[in-house]
Amino acid sequence: MKNSYSHANFIGRLSDVLVEGGLNVTTLISEVRTTISDGTSKSHIVRVEPQEEAYRLWNTGEMPPIFDGSSHDLRSILSFVPHLREVFLLQCRHLLTKTEMIEQLRREEYDAVIGETFDYCGFGLAKIIGAKTVIATFSSSLNDYTAWITGTPSPWAVTQASYSGVLDRSISSRLWNLLAVGVDYYVNWRWAGAANDAFRERFGNDFPSVEEMVANSSLIITAGDPLLDLARPTQRKIVDIGAIGIRDANPIDAEYDAILNLRPKTVLFSMGSVARSASLFPEYKAALAETFKQFPDVTFIWKYEEPDNAPHVAGLDNVILRKWIPQNDLLGDPRVSALITHGGKTSLNEVGAKGLPAVFIPIYGDQTKNAAIAVKLGFGVFLNKLDLANAHLIEEAIRAILYDEKYSIAAKRVAATIKDRPFTATELLVKHVKFAARYGNVKSLDMEGYDYPLYIYWNLDILLLVLMIPLISILMLGWCILRSSSQSTIVNKEKMKQN
Repeated sequence: MKNSYSHANFIGRLSDVLVEGGLNVTTLISEVRTTISDGTSKSHIVRVEPQEEAYRLWNTGEMPPIFDGSSHDLRSILSFVPHLREVFLLQCRHLLTKTEMIEQLRREEYDAVIGETFDYCGFGLAKIIGAKTVIATFSSSLNDYTAWITGTPSPWAVTQASYSGVLDRSISSRLWNLLAVGVDYYVNWRWAGAANDAFRERFGNDFPSVEEMVANSSLIITAGDPLLDLARPTQRKIVDIGAIGIRDANPIDAEYDAILNLRPKTVLFSMGSVARSASLFPEYKAALAETFKQFPDVTFIWKYEEPDNAPHVAGLDNVILRKWIPQNDLLGDPRVSALITHGGKTSLNEVGAKGLPAVFIPIYGDQTKNAAIAVKLGFGVFLNKLDLANAHLIEEAIRAILYDEKYSIAAKRVAATIKDRPFTATELLVKHVKFAARYGNVKSLDMEGYDYPLYIYWNLDILLLVLMIPLISILMLGWCILRSSSQSTIVNKEKMKQN
């Protein structure tokens, strides 16, 4: 589903790379947002127009209050669940009414269908058009729900959850991590449930679940990059190709060339394509403007959706507002010094590949984890979204990435490791997809026990048995003592009678 830049960019780039690798690729674009690019320019496109109510909900309906609370507050992502589930359900139902299109896709006899574990509708579609194999993908790192249903080992004491920003040895940290895992399970269960409902309404309750299709997929392709991620257990079917979404920077136009020449340093500021800067609380906007005023030798290019309605930056000649900015191209220009970002996976991968430091202000979802990755690798500063009301804290964060060399040194090192990796993301993607298209689901790649019940997977039955042995022994010992005591009492009573 085309609903945000990051998802469209990743899926589109994946399609184009496969075309460049010699494959015949069709990209099905189910649109709920028409103002962003398709992401692909080389694959054949089949387009499904927006369902009217789904379009209204995503583009003009009331969005959840994502700027409320702390960056660590899991309620931000939970607030999206019913809203986005309804969008998924309506658009998937709408897709299933396109019977002629579906019949045409069936006649194509595709060797493989790649579906995203976000809008799960693609997996059900793969089933009804008779695709020979299914490949799962996601425009971020492996999420906890996919890890669970595919049997990927996930010891949560050391594996940071998708929605968790910190994990250490403390009880509170590990407890919060478990809570974040539970939230990820719930979120994806609801979203996958939207696709299940759509297909079972049309094809009956015996239609297999999309989770079953994901579990039996031949590959799991993620936008994670091992050099820009936290290490975790994995399995043979998982292919991390995060760098695939990073396009080469194009030369900037004359307008931006002039802007970059205005001052010695330039900082980009973008909250992504879902969280709108124009929707920030007034006190946040005021604090940001006050902060930018403290850096007269720095130009701030701010992606701001309503540049004609921005009184908070009136009179600040070092702040340039634009409805949209070519972030990847600008990050590739040596005159850009740093990025202030919400911390989406695309932004993390772009700034890491370009070797620039960044301030991360996570809003919701996996952004808190992405910020934690940048902090651990040394090129990022974490700023809680609650701190956007504090100009002093914002200024400290910006000064750190601009004038403390340790951040730029760490950023350049990360970029160098990405550039010199042993195998390119393109090689990994093309060769794995060609292999999957030829051989389908190779059983030797499936994790043993992925379909085990929870009590078997965690050996809870054995643990119960181990606990029962001493318990039964104690009970038997107690019974013997009571019986012995009872017999002794009877004997004593008999002796008393005889006397």
